[in-house]
Amino acid sequence: MRTIPAIGTSILLASALTLGGCLIASSKDSSISGAYVQPNTVSKVRLNDTTALEVEELLGLPSNTTSNDDGSETWTWNWTKRTDDSGAVFLVFGGSTEKTVHESVHIKFVDDIAVKKWRD
Repeated sequence: MRTIPAIGTSILLASALTLGGCLIASSKDSSISGAYVQPNTVSKVRLNDTTALEVEELLGLPSNTTSNDDGSETWTWNWTKRTDDSGAVFLVFGGSTEKTVHESVHIKFVDDIAVKKWRD
């Protein structure tokens, strides 16, 4: 029976560990659907000053509008962020996670002037 010398075993083990990095795969994919509004854009809406037309120019068309009982109007922009992460180690171990987040921005107008803004 033939044995591998200790130095040969060390070289074999070191080779296996360094090659292991080539056997790992991962991917990340994200997407946004709907009427996405960036946070810094909302900060440009000045309460009691910015008009409905200016808001539409800044944020785009809202997902929906609501006429309130007090005569005011609320515009809402809705969107969904989806992130998928997956990975595998030499086809032995694998896993994935999926995260979906629903978000929205609301702006309330009185006489076509923005008076309140908030994010859900």
